Amino acid sequence: MVSRGLPTWLRGLAQLRYPSLVRALGEWRFELDLLDQVRAENPGAKIEHGVLLVGWYAGALRLGAGSTVCRGTVLAFGDPGLGHGRIEVGARTWIGQYNNLRACADADIVVGAGCLVSQFCTLVTSNHGTHRGTPIREQPSDPQRLGVTMGDDVWLGAGVTVLPGTHLGTGAVVGANSVVTKSVPDHEIWAGSPAGPKASRQ
Repeated sequence: MVSRGLPTWLRGLAQLRYPSLVRALGEWRFELDLLDQVRAENPGAKIEHGVLLVGWYAGALRLGAGSTVCRGTVLAFGDPGLGHGRIEVGARTWIGQYNNLRACADADIVVGAGCLVSQFCTLVTSNHGTHRGTPIREQPSDPQRLGVTMGDDVWLGAGVTVLPGTHLGTGAVVGANSVVTKSVPDHEIWAGSPAGPKASRQ
């Protein structure tokens, strides 16, 4: 048994002569350790491998019992320039694959309970200013539009973008590939770019 496994083990060991592979393995190990820390802070939630945490700090993420964050999703909490924010997800909420949730200082993301966030959605909590004379990347956030909040039982179709300063009411539904630029009332179905009302849930 050992002799059969030894050649494979030695072949694996031989790969360590490649610095780029060793560096990639070290980064992967760091990411796994970070995910383990986040899981320890949120024992009732499921966080799949392949979730990317950017700017995470202890207490930055709160996941309700029975919630799920799927592989490929980016959870960003800010940076030293814009400051750091928080992301809070309610119980039994499902955040699908390859979503992009971006918080920053004074601009949190709060998602209610029992929500469905389909694949490739973006929730962004702040925009840079656009004044002339200062490079865009150096401009502070627009203080007039900050944060994203969602009530309970909200469904975002695939590819939805939710812009800063918006609230999606309880039971709201947003159609695929829509861009939400203003708040959506409770139990309304919106779609389009920019999104607008299409119907009410019966």
